[in-house]
Amino acid sequence: MSNSASPAVGRKLSWVTKLTYALLPLSFTMTTMVMTWQMIYYTQPLAISIGIVTTMLAVGKAIGGFITPIWGYISDRMYSTAFGRKVGRRKGTLLIAAPLNLIFYVLLWVPGMPVWYYLLVNIIYYGVYPGINTVVYSLPSEMTDDSKDRAQLVAVQQIGGGVGGFALSMFNAYLFKIWGADSWEPYFKIAMIYAVLGTVLLVIGALCIKERPYDETTDISSADKGSDEKVGFFGRLVSVFWNFLSVLRIKTFRNYLGIYLSQMTFRTVRGQINAYFIMFVLLLTPAEVSLSTGFSFLFGMVCVVIWATLITKLGGMRAYRLGSWFTIVLFVGIFILGLTHGSMPKATVTLVFTILITLFTLGNSGIVNAQTYVQSFVPDVDELVTGKRREGQYAGIQSTLEVIVNTVVTILVGVILQAVGFQSGADVKTQSPLVVNVLLYMYCGTVVVLALVGILLTYRMHLNEKTHDILVGESARLRNGGSMDDVTEETRKVVEDLAGMPYEKCWGHNNVINVSNKA
Repeated sequence: MSNSASPAVGRKLSWVTKLTYALLPLSFTMTTMVMTWQMIYYTQPLAISIGIVTTMLAVGKAIGGFITPIWGYISDRMYSTAFGRKVGRRKGTLLIAAPLNLIFYVLLWVPGMPVWYYLLVNIIYYGVYPGINTVVYSLPSEMTDDSKDRAQLVAVQQIGGGVGGFALSMFNAYLFKIWGADSWEPYFKIAMIYAVLGTVLLVIGALCIKERPYDETTDISSADKGSDEKVGFFGRLVSVFWNFLSVLRIKTFRNYLGIYLSQMTFRTVRGQINAYFIMFVLLLTPAEVSLSTGFSFLFGMVCVVIWATLITKLGGMRAYRLGSWFTIVLFVGIFILGLTHGSMPKATVTLVFTILITLFTLGNSGIVNAQTYVQSFVPDVDELVTGKRREGQYAGIQSTLEVIVNTVVTILVGVILQAVGFQSGADVKTQSPLVVNVLLYMYCGTVVVLALVGILLTYRMHLNEKTHDILVGESARLRNGGSMDDVTEETRKVVEDLAGMPYEKCWGHNNVINVSNKA
């Protein structure tokens, strides 16, 4: 291993670096447009059957999900190329993915095309987009080892996304008001605006990020090769999926995975049917959908600052539990509103829902910030296990899981709504009472149940600020040439608890990266 400590260890980041990093999540307005309006666009103005739409989107996301692990693999190993060593492994990946993302994002919104066209474009789009979010997910861990800086980067990431979401929602409300929402043209023109703006922000943000330099800990290809001089195509293919699966051997990642999946699933379900809930259950208009969402994003920016402070004081898991309990209480309130809105004036329903969904942002912000904060520490456990820095590996896995969750949710939402008689292109007041009730119970019940599951899982997570400091200190000691024989008993216990394997099997003495490694 290298005889000098990684320059990332203890490195403090300037606020200029942190703020330019915010441009990356700010560019996610493109993705927000897809998540919020793509299904509405296909089923309402284009009047494609919801069964066809959900099946098509599910297939696209599923196939794209199989491609996703490759992006994390490529990002970690970009230093093995001349381009990567010159530009940077994370920066280089972003600059490759950005133009591809732009092209296929635009093609998603072309109207009047056959179903096979939308299927093909969605497959490619969902295969390209992870090249961006795998890098963005990896950067808090990539850019610094300082806990406070990581918490601030997570906060900045959420603020950037909040600003983008708020701007999109407010701007959409204005454009829908002047252009209408009954034809395909407004959706197409709005999508094109975000295509240009999002890509510009993405490229600028990519050029400003900081990352770990090329050294032995970031030279992942050396671990891939082992005693071989070269790894062929088939070997690379095996390595991609071996690296994807072998991380499950790391105990901390398994615990984190349960927490991530529970919150990701309920947020995806809510996001998938949010517009339907507001339009068909609360009987509000598309403009009011955007306005309600917009207020929650605006308040979310304040919430992120609050949670960034709380997380450094309470720790990631206690902050996660606090946000989850708050979310549960609010969705019980939204459920009651869904049952009683018929006896209220429309203006009152709009006001009450806006207040509740805005307050939900406080709980949701705590959940997301705490989960993302803890996720930034998982690669540190992996480094102690493998002796390598593989932020991209975990970001790629998380992106794949995001695609899988989206796929499963898309299928289930489509199957359920079609089974209960949802009518594509129908007036908001002509959906059956059964459809309305199903939307109400899906929207509120999923959040409450899975938030409770997440709370229970946090008690199994032992990666906190104290154990993290011990872990990082041991990695630095070994990186500086220290002997594994000199480990203290306290450190051994912490490492074995977090890694889920004997201490002697850590620091590359395993086959977590390379299945053929006999060490």
